[in-house]
Amino acid sequence: MKPATTSANLVKSIILFFCIIIIFQNCKKTFDKSVKNNDREATLRKRPNDPPSPPPPFYFDNCSHPAITGNFVAGSPVAATITLHYVNSPGGSYPAFTSNTVNGITLTAPAGTLSSGAGNILFTASGTPVSPALITIPVSIKGSYTCNIPITVLNPPPSGNCSDPGTAVGSIGCVTFTYRGQQVSYTTVRAADGKIWLQQNVGSPQVALHGKDEASFGHYFQWGRWDDGHQVPTSPSITGSVTLQNPSHITSGNPNFIKGTTSATSWWGTGGATTNTWTGTNATTTNGKDPCEAIGAGWHLPGPAEWTNLINTEVIFDATSAFDSHLKLTESGYRNSANGSPVPNFVGGYYWSNGAANNNTAKNFFFDDVYNAFIVQTDRGYGFPCRCLKN
Repeated sequence: MKPATTSANLVKSIILFFCIIIIFQNCKKTFDKSVKNNDREATLRKRPNDPPSPPPPFYFDNCSHPAITGNFVAGSPVAATITLHYVNSPGGSYPAFTSNTVNGITLTAPAGTLSSGAGNILFTASGTPVSPALITIPVSIKGSYTCNIPITVLNPPPSGNCSDPGTAVGSIGCVTFTYRGQQVSYTTVRAADGKIWLQQNVGSPQVALHGKDEASFGHYFQWGRWDDGHQVPTSPSITGSVTLQNPSHITSGNPNFIKGTTSATSWWGTGGATTNTWTGTNATTTNGKDPCEAIGAGWHLPGPAEWTNLINTEVIFDATSAFDSHLKLTESGYRNSANGSPVPNFVGGYYWSNGAANNNTAKNFFFDDVYNAFIVQTDRGYGFPCRCLKN
């Protein structure tokens, strides 16, 4: 029996030997892999840093809405400045800049030094505009992204004494009156309904050059309010209250746009009715002063029926036909009743009528670029443009 036992022990020894070899090889592989990973990490740590990311682009961030002082009027020498605000500036000096001359207008800026980060550069406009137009003048300073500055060249003001248009449809006239403490002259037109209308929005310096001409959008009135300063697009906005809800609360005027989201805070939030009016010059709990009264005797804000008659006779069915009409109506947007923010992003045309509707709503003429043009009801707290009509 000993030989058998010896043989079995020998086999066990051989098996144990091979197991030890296998275990050793596996351990060696794990060790080698660990060493290689450690070597790789050490190698990566020894590599030089990657190149730094490129700096953020240097550009002007108010190209679409630069700060402009002065007007650009066709045929009149320019006296205006434009302030552009830049960001991500590398700093350092920059040379004097002179733009290309566009429609008779040239922009210049003297040599100067950029602040690191953000700052402003003042450009001076010179020349005499050749014709009314919406133009852009490209500007770039020290490698900045090109800024295409939009400039609207206005129609020249009417010359001579103003008078009503002739009797033929499309005849042009003008009317002079005092608005916001200054004497202004507005163009008038004989529309297809046979009546005389303003050809520009109240507060606009010109007749629109196209249907999205921001320079012609004018001012944004809340329903029932008048020329007290609230209608200027940049006027401050305040949250309303139960003591700021109808014209009797602001008989002497209020320069603030009244905003709100509840009946207790919004303009006309309570007490509104279909019998409310927006006529004449007396402010009461049920009537607002008509801003068109400022033009003179016989001028008034159109009623819903008068707007409807104009829509039918001028054949207005969308934004394009609204501008092509004798009134040159624009997609001037609105001012939001909830927060007072202007929304002139060509979202459609909104024009108040003097007609009230249920509760705190009133009637207005609305059109857009997808074949809509009709009278609708809207919250009276919205700021909409006004067009005036002569009796």
